[in-house]
Parts: sequence; structure tokens; C-alpha cells
Amino acid sequence: MPKAYWLSLRNEIHDPDKMKAYAELAGPAIAGGGGTFLARGGRVKSLEGFAQTRVVLIEFPDFDTALGTYHSAAYSEAHDHIADGAVSRDVFVTEGVENLAPWSSGTTGPVAFWIGAHMTIHDGDKMAAYATKATEAMAQAGGRFLARAGRTETLEGFAQTRVALAEHLNWDTAAGFYDSPAYAAARRALDGGATRDICITEALETA
Repeated sequence: MPKAYWLSLRNEIHDPDKMKAYAELAGPAIAGGGGTFLARGGRVKSLEGFAQTRVVLIEFPDFDTALGTYHSAAYSEAHDHIADGAVSRDVFVTEGVENLAPWSSGTTGPVAFWIGAHMTIHDGDKMAAYATKATEAMAQAGGRFLARAGRTETLEGFAQTRVALAEHLNWDTAAGFYDSPAYAAARRALDGGATRDICITEALETA
């Protein structure tokens, strides 16, 4: 069964005190539901679209477990602290790929995650051509897709329809990927066929 990923993007904190109260309860509620934080509030670099400042990424054993945790009594108690607009954000769950490929080599530091979200596809043929070349580029860079165009459910904010989540060996590899020759060719193939937000974020060292 594929894993699932809970993401929180476009985070803007309007009331730090309420956010702190939320975080104190949300962490245990998520862990109790089977979630593991992969990235939370670390270094972020925006590459397209919205300028992300805080990214949260949580891994769950499966899609239903992730949704169940969000709707649980424990998480709802945490969420009550920010329900009045203390935080604005997009929250969604996306299902991982089947048969996740193992790393081909060891990591050289904390891994980094590549996130593509808030996608609106304007030309399906261009998107398909892009996807083929992006797959090749990711393989050349030594990365792997964790989730890609799988089942997705929006929980807060923008209605997500297509999400891509990949893992790179380290921050420098992730940061250089966007302008690499192979991925530049993929972007040329896309040629306005979709609008999206793309960012990278560094993993928690304990993930």
C-alpha cells in the first residue's frame, strides 16, 4: 500500500501565540495518528509561483490514515486554536507512488524535497511531454518521486488537483536541479502548458 503525504503550503501566521498553542497539540495528535514529520519550518527556496516561507511535510502509512488523523478529535482540538484566521494556509493529502524506488546511493546530508503544487493544466499534450522529460531529469539527478499526480484531497485552502513530490539526496542537488540541462529541457516542453508553485525544502535532520 502506498504511503501518503500531508502538506501545508502558502503558510502565513497572523497570530503567533495561537500558532504556538496549535503546534503544542498538533504535533502529538499527528504522531498519535501515525504521522512522521519530514520537513517543518526549515530552509525553503521558491522556484516558481508563490514565495513560500514555511513548508510542512508529513508522511503517513497510507492515504486513509492521513485523512483520519486530520479529522480526529485530537487534531480538531489543536485546529480550534487557529480556526478563526490565526493562520492562513493550504493543507492537503496526496497519495504516494506504488513501489517506491530505493535510493541508488547513500545520502550526503539531510535530504531535500521538491514540491510542485497549485497546478492548473492549460495544455494536456504539453504537460504530458513535460512529464516524460521531467522523469528522465529526476533520474539523472539521482532523485526519486514520492508522489506524482495521485489521489489528492484538499483539506484547507486552494483546491489541489495535481501534486508532485520528489526527494533529492541533499539541498545542493535539489537547488541545482531546476536549472540543470535535463530539467530545463522539460520546462521548455511545458512551454506555458501549466501554472504551478514549485519550491524545495530541507528535511528535518531526524527524519
